Amino acid sequence: MRNTVLVDTGFLVALFDGTDPLHESAKALLADRLHPPGADLVTVWPTIVETCFFLDARGKLALLEWIRRGAMRLRQIETPDLPVISGIVEKYADQKIDLADACIVWLSGIERTNRVLTTDRRDFHILRTLSGGQFDRIWITS
Repeated sequence: MRNTVLVDTGFLVALFDGTDPLHESAKALLADRLHPPGADLVTVWPTIVETCFFLDARGKLALLEWIRRGAMRLRQIETPDLPVISGIVEKYADQKIDLADACIVWLSGIERTNRVLTTDRRDFHILRTLSGGQFDRIWITS
């Protein structure tokens, strides 16, 4: 069985923004604290777009190179996936869910995992996996 971990925006911002207060913690997690080692990191393009909004050009380039080298998989969203994603947005409309988080919920079903790398205490406490379970939030540091 694959050790798949979903990756959220906050973690990627911390990893690729050297001025982020959580930068060293994000680097350390990837270096030696992600258990079990060798996790298959996966996310979607909306998360990458959202992350790039917060990064300078150097951070964007480093993120794209990291992905190109195979450090993280990008799962494609196809037109037939949109009704499920739209349903997630509708379900959490009162929580003002953004598209990236809705896609992470969708991805939890596709990848059959509840593990998510995130700095977000609130959203992934409220949101549920596509199968209705709680997310196992990895690496929440204050």
